[in-house]
Amino acid sequence: MNLRRIITTTVAGGVAGSIIFWLYQISFQGNSITAFIGAQIVRQGGYALPPGLVGWGVHLGVSLSYALLLALLMAVPFSPSAVRRRGTGLAAALILGWATNKIAPPAIQVTIGVLSGKGFISPTWPLNPSWNHPFYNHVLFFVAVWLIDWGISGLLARQGAARA
Repeated sequence: MNLRRIITTTVAGGVAGSIIFWLYQISFQGNSITAFIGAQIVRQGGYALPPGLVGWGVHLGVSLSYALLLALLMAVPFSPSAVRRRGTGLAAALILGWATNKIAPPAIQVTIGVLSGKGFISPTWPLNPSWNHPFYNHVLFFVAVWLIDWGISGLLARQGAARA
């Protein structure tokens, strides 16, 4: 397991993925979940913080966590074949995109409740059943992280070959 690759994919993929996700949202959906979450946490928690800063902090935290999850999955040697490992990584990215889209509404509600100091909210919003822009955006995020990991793995391989 290459720790340097995992960390680099997590940071580069998480930051780039969060920006891509946000750009997709404002381009195709108008509003961003970043603004919504930040405003809700600040309002419900009574915090004297800029909602944009809070929203982006949460958004980056989630993006880095998701990128780390995918980076760890891609680090597992499912096969000795590089092509199969890449294919498995892409399959994991697509599955994670679908899964995170499904759980997004209750996860957002719980995040707002916990970070605003209200605790776990019950009942939670239902799972997202749709296959529309939020679904495509989640898939786009994970595919972007997958592509960044692919580039990083190639770069690290070339650096290792140059040292040898």
